Amino acid sequence: MNKRDFLKTVGAASILTLLSPSDVFGIHNDNSKKVLILGGRGFLGPSIVKEFLTSGYEVTLLNRGKTNTHLFNNLPIIICDREKENKAGLKAIDKKYKDTYWDIVVDTWQKSPKAISDFLDEFKGRIGHYHYISSISVYGNWNKKFITENDPLKSLPKRPESIAEGMKHRYALRKTFAEEAIREQIDNYTIYRSHGMRDFRSVDPSNIIDEPFWPIRFYRGGEILLPHVKNHHIQAVDVKSLVSFIVLCSHQNTFGEFNIACEPTPFKDYVSSLIHATAMPEKLYWIDGEFLIKNGLIPYKVVPFWKPKPEGSYYFNVQKAIEAGFVHRPLVDMIKDQIEGYKYRYPKNDIIFGKQSDGQVKYYSLEHEKEIIKKWVSKQR
Repeated sequence: MNKRDFLKTVGAASILTLLSPSDVFGIHNDNSKKVLILGGRGFLGPSIVKEFLTSGYEVTLLNRGKTNTHLFNNLPIIICDREKENKAGLKAIDKKYKDTYWDIVVDTWQKSPKAISDFLDEFKGRIGHYHYISSISVYGNWNKKFITENDPLKSLPKRPESIAEGMKHRYALRKTFAEEAIREQIDNYTIYRSHGMRDFRSVDPSNIIDEPFWPIRFYRGGEILLPHVKNHHIQAVDVKSLVSFIVLCSHQNTFGEFNIACEPTPFKDYVSSLIHATAMPEKLYWIDGEFLIKNGLIPYKVVPFWKPKPEGSYYFNVQKAIEAGFVHRPLVDMIKDQIEGYKYRYPKNDIIFGKQSDGQVKYYSLEHEKEIIKKWVSKQR
């Protein structure tokens, strides 16, 4: 497969001048509306803070003051630990903040859903528009393509009555419980069901499983194997695009639930974007999926962006968000951000994939890749 063949697959979108929705819709200097960002210094928090500041909002943070404390020290910061039982952390907030009417609140909380309920109860009547970053993991059945916002969510056990009890549940149930609490307590909310967020930053910089495998692999170049699988699609969401949509929904008072991701994209188109974002690899080997599995490259578990089951994994319907103004940047730009983030975290480009010292397998090594390519070429001969 040569470069010319791939370039033919790239759509016109990759050459467009890109603007965020805040630029497209002229969202600037919105009369200094007060925004409270719960968190603001973690994975996607800084992007949320910067977008609201750029759009002219007056931003305050609420967090424990423990994560990335070097960020946003010029902004008002409410020190609060929402993990304390019986709303102890929330009740300790200074009265001047508790008496403030917050035009916009943005919450990314993913731990105990009781913290969501406690916050909404403590700030009842003082929130104009509440935004919650949820996940497509809240849906109960992924065994069909094009799941919409109206599809059933996961069945829930008894609601946790304490912070500690809520933290015992797995991620998908915590997010589903949180959504349920939001819908029961307020109606002025927007919920964003995100699908695999990608950004300059990493969710957990200490864990290589959170590093962007394919962008790194293409950035390194050389001979690259790729799964040759029928109807292979991918789907993810660019954090910058998500954040721009949050600001747009704030400006336009858009409420409800939205699936947030790029549209289902053929894996070959994703590879085209990887090529454009990096140096052209020396050579690509499209290798039969069954052959890869027999040689230890298991879909999703070892090879990212390859998940044949359940069927709906990379086919979520995002039309409702698009109709509301959601614009997903071309994947080339998202990939470039991921690579720059990786280079910042690993300036020596020395991350090692494959079997780790603790015995876990995180993606696959260059050595294993070379072995499989050699076997495949020999088999073809």
